[in-house]
Amino acid sequence: MDKEIKDPEGILKVITALFGKLPAYIINSDKEFPVKIIALKNKALIINTSLKFPNRDRVLTVVHNGSKFLAHFNLAGGDGNGIEILTPVKIQITSASRQGTRVEVSQIQTGMIVNNIINVNDVSKAIGFDDKKVDTILLAYRTKLAKAFPLSSIFFAGRMDNRLRLMHHYDKDIFIADRKEKSTALPEFFPFDEYLRIFENSKIPDNFVSEICVPIKYKGYVHLGYVQVLSEKPLDFEVYKQIQMFASAVSRDIINTGVFQESRDVCQVMDLSMGGISFIHAPSRSFSRSVTLNGTILFDLNLDAGKKVTIRGIIKNIRNQETNFRVGCQFYNLTEKDTEILEEFLNVGKEEETNSETFNVSSEGQNAETGEVQGSGEEDTNSVAKEDSIGDSMDSESSQEDPFANQLDDELLDAPDDPK
Repeated sequence: MDKEIKDPEGILKVITALFGKLPAYIINSDKEFPVKIIALKNKALIINTSLKFPNRDRVLTVVHNGSKFLAHFNLAGGDGNGIEILTPVKIQITSASRQGTRVEVSQIQTGMIVNNIINVNDVSKAIGFDDKKVDTILLAYRTKLAKAFPLSSIFFAGRMDNRLRLMHHYDKDIFIADRKEKSTALPEFFPFDEYLRIFENSKIPDNFVSEICVPIKYKGYVHLGYVQVLSEKPLDFEVYKQIQMFASAVSRDIINTGVFQESRDVCQVMDLSMGGISFIHAPSRSFSRSVTLNGTILFDLNLDAGKKVTIRGIIKNIRNQETNFRVGCQFYNLTEKDTEILEEFLNVGKEEETNSETFNVSSEGQNAETGEVQGSGEEDTNSVAKEDSIGDSMDSESSQEDPFANQLDDELLDAPDDPK
């Protein structure tokens, strides 16, 4: 049954309850693309998208309890580099149906498996406990970093501070080449004007004009902390790339400690699409701990020829199949790299199968084992967090050299020695 909400208060209630908590998509050229919800502030929705639009109209969608919500917005402002401020106009509610097609594993003739499953809540809990192995790794990396950059630090904690929280919401690293020269700001990084607000509220002395801050992430998704470098002289892009590699090395070694209790179960994949997956999971202790309806999980999806992607998904259904469980999972804002690998894999599989024989593909309207109908997420009615406002605009240009750049190549990128 189609419905329409035009009452401003009713619209805000729906946006507050659903957008930012569920996987959201934006419509462009009659196709839906994942969109990053940054915040709801002053009755406007702030988003981040790389798409270009022919007009100021925007339509965002989410699905909840079998209904699809199409929220119509007008573009009210932004920075011109992907950050947009949208004011709501109306919301249409229709019945949800499967988007796209689903490919059975037998159709692409490959033995795909899912492993290393972990609930995102367990990731956050793991870093909230003291762990000597993690502390030893952090100490070694802090020492190594300080040799090249005396004015540096590594933040790692169970709770986000304001800097990490904002990097998480914008999904952008901080790279400020020169805080006193806005023309040096690059659009692909954290908004310049928003950074100035952070700086004003920080305890960083005014003589530091440059900052690089790169998140430490669990497999590219969950923010664990960050690596921060300050300088009294402008830092250049080469230094940023080296700090980025350094943060990845910290993440890698912390994950290798085993502090994150990933499931050891190996699960057979039943079907796969760009929107979701279903797999068979045996009843086990890790299953009871990690796999919960509407919970968000992370797992490794092993494709053919050694290809692997890390997936974040929301569990849409769990079906008892006598001796095992079939789990349907909807993908939730995959990284760009993993999306490209998955898309290439599925396209190759389709081409090979088309050349040999016509294959059966589940069509729209069928019950979705993968949960690809974009359905309810981790929480149903919790409000979208109210965050700080975004910056006004950002100009792009270059940066300058840093005297420590050459030291970083030799000293930072190797893992620290194993603890004695």
